[in-house]
Amino acid sequence: MTANDDPRARVQALFPQLAAREVRAIGTGWAADTYDVDGIWVVQFARDDEAATKLRQQIDTLPELAAELSALVPEPVHADRDVPAIAYRRLEGLPLDEAPDGLWPERLGRFLYDLHLMPPEYVGLRGATASQVRATTREQLAWMRADVVPLLAPDEAKMCEARFDAFLGDDDLWRFAPCLTHGDIGPEHVLVSPAGDLVGVLDWEELTVGDPVADFAWLLHARPADGERALGAYGGPPDPTFRTRAAYGFWLMPFHEVSYGLRTGQRAFVDSGLEGIRARVEAVPV
Repeated sequence: MTANDDPRARVQALFPQLAAREVRAIGTGWAADTYDVDGIWVVQFARDDEAATKLRQQIDTLPELAAELSALVPEPVHADRDVPAIAYRRLEGLPLDEAPDGLWPERLGRFLYDLHLMPPEYVGLRGATASQVRATTREQLAWMRADVVPLLAPDEAKMCEARFDAFLGDDDLWRFAPCLTHGDIGPEHVLVSPAGDLVGVLDWEELTVGDPVADFAWLLHARPADGERALGAYGGPPDPTFRTRAAYGFWLMPFHEVSYGLRTGQRAFVDSGLEGIRARVEAVPV
């Protein structure tokens, strides 16, 4: 058995200062192997080269985010850029799908408002234009056309192609102000206290400069009442086509799941992603 096969040995080898006793794997993240260490620490190891780049970025950006934002974010206490890996103190809270009602939607809306106002240069990123975001999206959809769409039935594939074209071809949808985005706001990444207040936001590997709708698409469609409360605290939709883009963004999420499954050879993600694409057909108004 190697250190990589034994989580405790893996943690002890890199971070002996933690004096790890009980180490258990947690979460189902796509980019990192994540461990709870004695209920005190969370340690993450990158799984591949792409994940390594993202984890090194987090080593640089998380301290800046922690200093500027209104809720907790993981802040590395120990880090190794070569492996790479980080260790941060565990944030206590409930995932929002287990959380009681409270002020967390409003707090999350304000949190996202503050994040979106941060100059990208604060975290070492460069600003972008909506045209640049559009070009990046076009590249992503080209990959999905080539690898994901052929897995669908012919009528489903035709519908997807038409929606891709409509999304990319409508100039009105690409008039917005790009900003820093978390990019993966979902139930497991938002922590809420037992009293219903926002504790913190986890998993920043998708931090980028993009469309602000990226941080609202899931919330507005999966939990519409909470999403509307968060959007209200945010100040409402920041541009006229925000809600339309949110619908497209929500519909596209399972495509990324299929892409991940194909890239890593995990059929379960391919199958669940295809089911998600079919289940979200009605998300986008035709």
